[in-house]
Amino acid sequence: MVAMLDLDKFSVPKLQTEKGQHDAFEHLNDALAVSHIEDVVRDLLSKPGLLVYILSVFPNATSMRTKILDAFPTDPLTLQQSFIPSLLSKTSAFFFSLPSHVFQGDESRTVGRYKRYVADVWPAVGILSPIAAGTKPFGNTNYKEKKTVVPNHDAAILRKLNIQSSLDSDIAMETLGNVMAILFQTLKFYLGLLSDPRFVGHCEEVYFDRSGEQDDESEADTADVLPLAYTQVRHLEATLAASDINRFGEWPILMSTSATKDLFDWRRDDAKIAECILKKIRQLSRGQFSGNNYKMLHGPSHGIPIYQAEVLSNLRLVYQIDCTLDDDGQAERQAIKVYGIYSHKQLGHIWPRLSKLLNGRGEVYRQRCILRELAGPGSAAYRPAIFSPILEEFTTDESPIFVHKDGSDEDFSWLMSNKYVKLSTAYLNGLIAEHKLELPFQLTAKEWQIVQCPTSCYVIGRSGTGKTTAMVFKMLGIQRTWEQLSGSRKPRQLFVTRYPVLAAKVEEFFIGLVESLALAGCTQDELRNLRSQNRNAKNEEPQMTDPLNALNYRVGTPQKYSDLSDHDFPLFITFDQLARMIAADSHIDDPNCYDRHNFILGRVINDESSFITYDIFTANYWPRLRSALAQYYGPWLVFSEFMGVIKGSEQAFRSPSGILDRQTYTNLSARTFPVFAEDRNSLYSAFESYSKLKRERGGYDMADRTCAILKALSRNPLKGLPVDRLYVDEVQDNLIIDIMLLRMLCNNADGLFWAGDTAQTISAGSSFRFADLKSFIHRTEAEGSLGVEKCCKKPELFELAINYRSHGGIVNCAQSVVKLITDFWPESIDILQTEQAMLGGPKPVFFAESEDESLLYEPFFSGLGGSRELGAEQCIIVRDSVVRGKIRERFGDIAVILTLQESKGLEFEDVFLYDFFEDSAAPLSQWRVLSTAFNSREATSSLDVSGSPHSVLCTELKNLYVGITRAQKKLYLLDHSQKSEPMRELWSSEGLIEVAPPTDICRYIGKSSPEQWAASGYKLFNAGQFQEAIHCFERADLPRRVRIAQAYQLRQVATSTVRTSERQGAFLAAAEAFVRCAGEATDTQKTGFYSDAAKCYASADNHLNAAKFYIDVDDYAGAAGQYRKAGRFDKTVQILAYHPGKLTESLKQELLYACVVQYSRDNLRPAFPLFSSTEAELRYLEDKGLHKARIDLLELRGRFREAAEVQLSLGRPCDAIQTLLRVEVRGNLNRAVDIALDVIWQACSFNIPVHDILRNKESDAQKVLNCIKDVPLGRLNASDSRQIRFFLAVERSPYTEAVYRLGEEFSDWGEHAMALMAFDIFFSELPTLYSAHGAQIDTFLKRFESYVSLLVSVVSHDIPLPPADPHVRKVFGIVPSTDHHYTITEGTFLHKRFAHNRHLSADIDLLLNAQLKARLRQKVLKEDNMISVARAFSTQCPYLVLHDHHCPEKDCGHQHWKRTSLNATMYNMKVNLHLQQIHILDLFSVAGKYEDWHARMTSWLDRLYSAIYRPIYIEGSVPDLNWNAFYNAAGCVGTARKWIRKTIEYLEPTGDPTDDISYLMNVIRVTCLHTALGGECELQEYVSRESCRVSYGEHLSVEDDNVSADIVASLVELDPIAGVPALRFLLQNGVGMDLAVVCDFAEEICSTLVSSLHPSGDLCPLHDLVVPRRWMMNPDKPVVGRDIIQSFLFCLRLLMNILRSGRVYTKFALPKHRESFVDIALVRMCRLLYILGYNVRDMGLCKTIAEILLLPPPEVSDKRSPSVRDLRQLADLRRQYLKTILALDSGSAIQDLVHLVHRNNRYLTRQISQRIPQLFFVDAADVSKQVKRSPPF
Repeated sequence: MVAMLDLDKFSVPKLQTEKGQHDAFEHLNDALAVSHIEDVVRDLLSKPGLLVYILSVFPNATSMRTKILDAFPTDPLTLQQSFIPSLLSKTSAFFFSLPSHVFQGDESRTVGRYKRYVADVWPAVGILSPIAAGTKPFGNTNYKEKKTVVPNHDAAILRKLNIQSSLDSDIAMETLGNVMAILFQTLKFYLGLLSDPRFVGHCEEVYFDRSGEQDDESEADTADVLPLAYTQVRHLEATLAASDINRFGEWPILMSTSATKDLFDWRRDDAKIAECILKKIRQLSRGQFSGNNYKMLHGPSHGIPIYQAEVLSNLRLVYQIDCTLDDDGQAERQAIKVYGIYSHKQLGHIWPRLSKLLNGRGEVYRQRCILRELAGPGSAAYRPAIFSPILEEFTTDESPIFVHKDGSDEDFSWLMSNKYVKLSTAYLNGLIAEHKLELPFQLTAKEWQIVQCPTSCYVIGRSGTGKTTAMVFKMLGIQRTWEQLSGSRKPRQLFVTRYPVLAAKVEEFFIGLVESLALAGCTQDELRNLRSQNRNAKNEEPQMTDPLNALNYRVGTPQKYSDLSDHDFPLFITFDQLARMIAADSHIDDPNCYDRHNFILGRVINDESSFITYDIFTANYWPRLRSALAQYYGPWLVFSEFMGVIKGSEQAFRSPSGILDRQTYTNLSARTFPVFAEDRNSLYSAFESYSKLKRERGGYDMADRTCAILKALSRNPLKGLPVDRLYVDEVQDNLIIDIMLLRMLCNNADGLFWAGDTAQTISAGSSFRFADLKSFIHRTEAEGSLGVEKCCKKPELFELAINYRSHGGIVNCAQSVVKLITDFWPESIDILQTEQAMLGGPKPVFFAESEDESLLYEPFFSGLGGSRELGAEQCIIVRDSVVRGKIRERFGDIAVILTLQESKGLEFEDVFLYDFFEDSAAPLSQWRVLSTAFNSREATSSLDVSGSPHSVLCTELKNLYVGITRAQKKLYLLDHSQKSEPMRELWSSEGLIEVAPPTDICRYIGKSSPEQWAASGYKLFNAGQFQEAIHCFERADLPRRVRIAQAYQLRQVATSTVRTSERQGAFLAAAEAFVRCAGEATDTQKTGFYSDAAKCYASADNHLNAAKFYIDVDDYAGAAGQYRKAGRFDKTVQILAYHPGKLTESLKQELLYACVVQYSRDNLRPAFPLFSSTEAELRYLEDKGLHKARIDLLELRGRFREAAEVQLSLGRPCDAIQTLLRVEVRGNLNRAVDIALDVIWQACSFNIPVHDILRNKESDAQKVLNCIKDVPLGRLNASDSRQIRFFLAVERSPYTEAVYRLGEEFSDWGEHAMALMAFDIFFSELPTLYSAHGAQIDTFLKRFESYVSLLVSVVSHDIPLPPADPHVRKVFGIVPSTDHHYTITEGTFLHKRFAHNRHLSADIDLLLNAQLKARLRQKVLKEDNMISVARAFSTQCPYLVLHDHHCPEKDCGHQHWKRTSLNATMYNMKVNLHLQQIHILDLFSVAGKYEDWHARMTSWLDRLYSAIYRPIYIEGSVPDLNWNAFYNAAGCVGTARKWIRKTIEYLEPTGDPTDDISYLMNVIRVTCLHTALGGECELQEYVSRESCRVSYGEHLSVEDDNVSADIVASLVELDPIAGVPALRFLLQNGVGMDLAVVCDFAEEICSTLVSSLHPSGDLCPLHDLVVPRRWMMNPDKPVVGRDIIQSFLFCLRLLMNILRSGRVYTKFALPKHRESFVDIALVRMCRLLYILGYNVRDMGLCKTIAEILLLPPPEVSDKRSPSVRDLRQLADLRRQYLKTILALDSGSAIQDLVHLVHRNNRYLTRQISQRIPQLFFVDAADVSKQVKRSPPF
């Protein structure tokens, strides 16, 4: 279409300037002048918001609106093609988006109603138009067109607009015409609003902001700014006043219900007569009381005057001058009360009787009624008198029953119970429109107080006292106030009750009031249209919808509470539906979130079949519980106790679990909770059984539902705006926790209205009084637990005591029962003022005095049968269905028969209460308690009847009250049992009943018309009493209604059926019955029946039929659910594909989820695509966590790499690897290996028990390793290959050669982190080396050194391990983060309790260094401790050395090698092991010194000393050291030398003699080690320090007086002159010395003397010496004098004496086997003396040596030169010494001795023994060179 407008001129920037707006309006005028209005409107509609803006500000908008209305199509068939649909849709959406406070009067509700109509109408027009376009054959006027029956889906659309689905073209065309009339009226309404200046700002905003709707917060913001209407008006009753009427006088006219009916009938039958009647009323309103207007029907002496006014000759208006409250409620005013319009024949006997009844209201009232005041002087008219208000007086003496002469009676109490409305413009317009009127009627002063109450209130009143009326009028007053005030927001008023019928009636009443009052503003055209509609609807039968559907009673209500808008208020709703709306907001729709309360919320929303009602409890649970409780209690009491006390009470809510535990329940007050006071344990056991059954069946009850909602609201606040006013009717039928939920909905602490009567609880589960309710709300508001405002003003309590339904005879009898309850159980019921009736009436009749138990069955009912039966408003009330069955079985279907439970909430004119006492659970003795107490006038407080079983009596009295108050006019009690006697006598004594013998019931039969039977049928049907409704409908001859009631009865039977098979069959029968009802119903009623049929089919598990009928009612949500249950996901997919708009978003997502899951499970694809593309489907599957389906789809599309990544993201690495390896695609193998290694490294990082993980078949690491164990390693990069081989090796065993070799391989390739990991695993458990051979330990130490060296290199930063290195990250669980930061995986080597797990690279480095240092220390110390006890490091057992056979000690701790096995190799191995360990410990020192480091260093040097300097020569000595055979000899010896230097540095004496000796022992050791290992060390310098001086003391006079310096000098400088005094000092002063060290020191001194012995007398002093090789290690032996040798021998003598003394321990610290050690020392020293003696030529020295050895000394001559004899003695001694030496060396593998032979004398010197080799030398240096096995370092 070519645009007729230049829309650029209407841009927002231009319209916001004056010039731009002027140009746009000029352009629009030009377009309107030349273009059709439709084209202009279409152009304006093309820009959102532009049209409404133009129509609100355009100067010529009036002309434009007129053109639009003129262009409205006249042909219905062209309607949809016109611009009207778009125009109406856009304008209705605009106004619906506005906040309600901008509207006035009833505009808000009209906007809401039109919005829904416009939304629903266009599909209907599309259906009707083709049918209307059909044509009849030309010229055939008798042609009868066959009606078209539209499909079920289309029929459901038509039913929404109350359009029948069976149509011909004429009906369709007529219907379209009606639709067009409504649409024209709608358009006119919208255009009228657009002309109102109130909406200019909103129109401007919607266009300038380019948004067709307000922000979500706008309504909430407005609520905070705008005042509430009802806070601005003091007197709400003023808003309820009907508007004044033109041409009427000042006398108010009160029209009774009867008068209104008469007037409407006349208006319908003869409008002229109706006008005459109104003319007469007009005259009376002007006070024209004269002539035929003011004729009394009786004299004043009879009571209150009743007048007649002649309308026509045979037509009279009957009225009374009455008094009524003024509109402001501050005064009473005389008014004309019109009773009716009667023919002359209808006047007569009743009026005097009525006059007398009215006279009972008191003298003041009478005087006010007869007073007349003239309007003015000379005036013939009267004006109404005004009085101050008075309290009304009532009498119950007079009965409204009039008895005729023939004995028949006539009841005219209807005259008193009529409702009186004020004649007004609305009333007259309703008369014109023939509209059913619901106008505000006259309220009592007390009711006005309630309506006017500015605070919250509690209204208590028995049945029929006007509680609900006051509630509705208060709502109406607030609504009307808002309508009459501008600038105030619409109040959100919420009416809640348990009962759908009550909610529907109250809403109908309220809407009727609003619509009737709105008639005052209708034009004559509107009234004519309304009259036409009313006449068309007049013949419609009453709707019969499911009266028990409390969950879905209000069709069209949003599914969620948060979706409620102001247009939905005032809202009338059942508590069940309200709870489900809140649950829908509170439920968390997450399949992965399981919470018990959230699960219940899901059931509340989607599965009403799981809800346990009282009927469900009775049918399905009670049979399993009744055995222990049936004796005294029925299911009603038990269920009430479960719900109201154990689960739904305040105490239960405050308990942690929301349920009273057994102890708490049994401790409850017996006075407050009396029913089960003595049987609570039994009851609680039954409750536990009930709870178990409930869990097994997946059910939930009312308490579960509310508790779940409250728990959800405690976590998240209520979604949606709270209400401003809350009205709860029949509040006593709720649980206390329900009250808490309701209270949370209202944000106005003064806006609460609670009404009810605890004397007649109808709903099972209630167990509280109003006093409890008040206290509970007060406490919870004070605590602030609800998050609602606390009342600033104390709520008012109102009691309504006037009963308008029943007369005094029934009320007084019922009141006596209430008094008994309040006297004996005051805490079980609210104590109110005495209830009064407005009228007197006949007393209840008690039929008794029969001794024959069968008499009541036979004579009394025998007259019934056939056509003789009780009337429509008569009912027999029995205890239970068993008694009802007996009566019907014996006498037939003679009456409406209800159980007490079923009768609650119903009322009948006549009630026959049958065998109430006979079937009572309370025994006769309990009933007599009441009679006895009453008759003796005992104080009730002295009689304790509060506990069980007396508490049952309290419940029985409440049931009796219910039975009595069901009667409106007459009550008959039929009971012949002895149990009835106490109450009969009590009532008789008080004159409350008449006692009569049983008689024929036919005397009491009431005649009923079909209309009355129908009315009773509807009443019973709406109460859910379908069987009795059938009885009534049959007598009303309404077969279709019978079938409807039968269908619901079948459903009710099915609900109570327990067995599954029977239950399914029963529901199937009910479903088929509903289908038949739908076939007979009009189109507007089909939907309900199809819906009920669908539910029944669903309950019968006939899911496909259920789905079919759900579709028929346009309920695609229900249909999809059934298809889902039936497994027909193809059908579910169809609904998703073709009817997505019929599903809520949440349900759509749920069904989509279910379909995707199912098709994925079956590996199928749906016939209809569920997604627009593969990518969209993949996104959905990812969002919903449907990973299998996502993976399958990726594999189906050949995207294996992506599928593997998904599997990996789900924590299924094995699946990912297998998926990658399925297809040989480039890169898949490497990716599979990467995944596997990543998984393994995540589980097997440093310091983790890798082997255990890899051997655990349940671990992911083991699984992925198993997946890749057979991959071709040759196709991988070298690093990955090494890692796989490494983990495979660790899996087999972490301590194998392969693991260590791989560590070396990692190290060789520079993968130091991996190498460290391999070594750490290899050494994770150190081997047991205690008994290991030296070679094994040597191998261990070499490998351990590699591990320690690597650790040392890392911690010393010689080998960096940067976090950026991927290998480092793998090994240590380091994860790169953002901004160059890293995190450390929890549970790994580096992880600890960080304040923030976010680290820089430097932080990681510091942490790694610290942890590895600790690791190094831990490992080395552990290894050191283990090595320290290894036998390979211990010395040879001294016992074995001496005796060469088995050691007798069990735990010797030494090595046990045979003497022949002690060779140089073993000696070198032992020394090598010590040096390696020292080297390892030295590497460890990089990790930092610790407190015992020096002690450990000294200890290991001691051990090295012991290894080198063996206690006895046969184990080896320094000359046997073969450095070439040592591992890392240079490094190890270098370390030892370093340790020697450090040790000598810190070695210092303390001054304590004992410590000084220990110090000297260490000096000897260190010096000896230094001499053995070589190296540079200034030992003499260190020991010469003053701090290292050890003085000889006073006994020895030495030049330098430093023992330690002399020791060093003797050992290093080979100075025996220094050594001998030091040795003497030790032997004389030493305590706790090391015997081996002292012996070594002595031997070292002895070795320095060899050059001075000169055994051969040759020029070479060394020639012919026989000495140990050790003595010849240093050739620079000094030549000393004989005195030095003599001094040395003195020392040896001293030492030998100590060793022989048996008190060695006094000088030496001896180890284990000390005897053997001493023996070895003796042997060693003896050998030394033998060797010394063999080489000495000096006879004196020889003699000394012999003496020391305890041998016979030689005889020494005094000659200076030895004689021949001396030489012979010396030779003998030498032979003896040699022999002894050879004997001592026997069996030794080591050749310790050598025979030195100078080369010049080699041929002249013979070998002295084969076991002592000759060593030929040239000089001393040559000797030293030959003695050493390898050169020193």
